[in-house]
Amino acid sequence: MTGIADIHCHILPYVDDGALRKEESLELLEMQYAQGVRAVCATPHLRKGMFESTDDAIRLQFERLQERAGPLRERMRFFLSREYYCDEGLLARLERGEILPLGMGNCLLLEFSHAHSESEIQSYIQIVQQSGYRPLIAHLERCPALRGDTAQTAALVEMGALIQVNAGSILGREGRRQASFCRKLLKERLVHVVASDAHDPEMRPPELDRCAVYLTKKLGAAYAEQLLCTNPLQILLGREGETEDAVY
Repeated sequence: MTGIADIHCHILPYVDDGALRKEESLELLEMQYAQGVRAVCATPHLRKGMFESTDDAIRLQFERLQERAGPLRERMRFFLSREYYCDEGLLARLERGEILPLGMGNCLLLEFSHAHSESEIQSYIQIVQQSGYRPLIAHLERCPALRGDTAQTAALVEMGALIQVNAGSILGREGRRQASFCRKLLKERLVHVVASDAHDPEMRPPELDRCAVYLTKKLGAAYAEQLLCTNPLQILLGREGETEDAVY
């Protein structure tokens, strides 16, 4: 499959727990291209007390990555955003208007953890919406508060949230429980985007090509293309829901 838009990955070096060096960053980019990615959005973590690289710092590394990309710069579309951990730091940034949405649209990639309850997740979704953004929940399958019942995810979708799951989780890299939950969400059409969440070439590689094969076999080519190509690209272009092929 070509035309994949990888909307969540950690390919910028020196800014979080993703690529450690510029050479590793470029290797990840080359892997993505070989797997059919034609649009990529770098999403460095932002989490108080853990990942606090400034927006200026990630912009610098983003510019340098494009310079090193060589011919790939002409073959791929590059976007920059962040993976925002939902804490008081995000609330302060929303209040100050210091936000980098996904691409040219108004979606924010939101990260939750074991520390968040279902009610807290719902509260953050409402706050983000009231601030004028649409939430895209990163790797929802990794949120313990939401793994008990797909009805919880359906309720978030009903609120207006978009759902992203990781390619590696679908393929079983994070264990059977997460893989099983991802597949239930996919079967019920509660997933809008599949992304790599790639951090490095070996332990957390893109795996989008293998995932595309799996999704096509299990769910059909049309839905696989929506999850990997159409939906994420429309989000990056600020056109979510505008085309007949997109599912929201």
